[in-house]
Amino acid sequence: MKSPCFKLLAISALSVSSLSSFANDIESITVLGKSAVANATHGGIDVKLLPINVHVVNREEIERLRFVDPNELLDRIPGETQVRNLRIPNGSKGYTIVLVDGMPIENPYRGATSRLTRLNTADIERVEVFKGPSSALYGNNAFGGAVNLITRSSAAESRHKVHIEKGHFGRTRFGINGSGSIGEVGYFFDANSRRLDGLRANSKDDKDQLSSKFSYDLNDDTSLNARIEYLDEFDVARGDLTTSQITDNKMQAGSLASSEKVQQTLAALQAVHEFEQSSLTISLANRLQKSQGLSRFSGPKDSRDRGIMAKIGYLYELESGNFVVGTEHYNGNDDVKAYGRKDINMSGGYINQYNEFDDLAVFYQHHWQIDSQWSLDLGARYEKITLAAKQNNEKQKTSFEDISPKLGLSYQVNHSNRLWFGLSQGFYAPHLDDVYSLDVDSSNPNLLPEKSNNIEIGLRGNMGVLSYDTSIYFNRISDYLVTQEFIRLDESEYEKTTNAGQVTIRGIESVVEYRFNDNWRFSLTHTFTDNTYDKFVQSTVGAIDDLSGKTLRRSPAHHYNTRIAWSPTQGLNIELEGDFYSSYYADHANSPMALFTRDERVNLRVNYQYGAWRFWVNGLNLTDTLEDRATYSRGKMKFRTIDGRTIYGGFSYEF
Repeated sequence: MKSPCFKLLAISALSVSSLSSFANDIESITVLGKSAVANATHGGIDVKLLPINVHVVNREEIERLRFVDPNELLDRIPGETQVRNLRIPNGSKGYTIVLVDGMPIENPYRGATSRLTRLNTADIERVEVFKGPSSALYGNNAFGGAVNLITRSSAAESRHKVHIEKGHFGRTRFGINGSGSIGEVGYFFDANSRRLDGLRANSKDDKDQLSSKFSYDLNDDTSLNARIEYLDEFDVARGDLTTSQITDNKMQAGSLASSEKVQQTLAALQAVHEFEQSSLTISLANRLQKSQGLSRFSGPKDSRDRGIMAKIGYLYELESGNFVVGTEHYNGNDDVKAYGRKDINMSGGYINQYNEFDDLAVFYQHHWQIDSQWSLDLGARYEKITLAAKQNNEKQKTSFEDISPKLGLSYQVNHSNRLWFGLSQGFYAPHLDDVYSLDVDSSNPNLLPEKSNNIEIGLRGNMGVLSYDTSIYFNRISDYLVTQEFIRLDESEYEKTTNAGQVTIRGIESVVEYRFNDNWRFSLTHTFTDNTYDKFVQSTVGAIDDLSGKTLRRSPAHHYNTRIAWSPTQGLNIELEGDFYSSYYADHANSPMALFTRDERVNLRVNYQYGAWRFWVNGLNLTDTLEDRATYSRGKMKFRTIDGRTIYGGFSYEF
């Protein structure tokens, strides 16, 4: 039998053999596209020079996609999973950190790719996606990676835009934005509203957003940026359906997955001072989120979540590179009123819970250009995580700390190709209620943090008319934290989190692009994964299963996203996109009856720019695929559904 390493190398060779080129007229969304990475730096270094798997989505592509579901964007980037995290298909953990202008706006342990829509999408200049715990400039818990949203700044000349959009399932979007200057103060603002009912009865995704950003130069060396954002969201999501339920009535409501009303305000301030060979950046942010809602996993909650962020970074330019040193502090508290499961109106008694999360970090990242071909990146990040809670006058507190080193080496093979190697460690602390619980049987004060050891090698560049970006990664997570079900002597059930074992996350991620000519472009994104439980014993009520050697559930071996774009005349762009998954197991035990293959999904997007006017007509999920993600439990297969075939159109006018 061929080893997994052999399979990885074989598929990598296949990917590289399919490599392709790019031109300047129809831009790629990834590092293959020149404008996509314009001004994209990490620690002051051009992202294309880093020994990190990184992809960038630019403003032009965001405008064209006009995404509601973050998967509309992330499907086009290798490494996306079917759950909230990059690379690692475990939606219950914060393995992906969402940053805004380099700072974690929310609790970094609650990060998820779904948070992309919490930021006003009209406010995003570009999206930078970094894979694995490879950089000291973001949190060590980013085993999957980090998504950095860079916000828009003021334009040199005043520009304003209005837009409106209508489509299936009550889809309505409209808004206005503008950019320019008033005196010496530059500004950008956006206000927009969205209404979306969805396919299922009683589902809803409504959102009103307002954001503004101001910039001011105190002098030639010091600049200030201030940003304010407001979000008002009401989201009702329906639970999974079985095949028979979908066949009977695909529009039925079914069980409730979640219902949440959210109001969030954010204020951020950044000061940058330039010295002769260095710069000092100080960033501060304060976020307040109020939410009311319930889910199938818990009763109604009324919560008030506040996060305060501070970051100081000092960058020093050397003759042969640079280094960045700094500190970052996130302090968040969550004041929750938890009502009884059936008290939907939240009128009865409640349990008051107060949770605090504190993350103090010190980091150092050094880029050394050894000669014209070789460069070395060294870094380390120290973190101390402190968790505290108070419930019914019961106080709990614990802390974890760690230093995670980072190492990268790059070699410029020739003018157009760069080979790189990365070695990094990560650290993931347990949740407080896993360590201490009001239920003594559920407490586990001996829990250890997870450790991640990540190795990656990649190649990016072009060979004549061929361009590509591909990497092979191997990530071993030890002391893997799992919440499991147990039975007491009196046969009652309880849950307890344990360091259940070790998992290996490995794969190949490739982006391929081919230009037929100036008007045609073909792009292929391919993700290959081989995610396995190395040693793992799962306890469930009534059974103990040894999952060692099994594949993690929801781990399809292959994910392909293909796009072909055509620009028949100036201003007109037509793109056909196909998204394909191979089969995967919908349960941990890899039961034969749990094998599922999601049907293909096809999208068509047509955009036309005529002077100050822009028109678009998009068709999503033209194949009308409903079963999006499968779960097999207690002998039943259930599916998270998505909206069916969706047609929408709109226009914008810039003045």
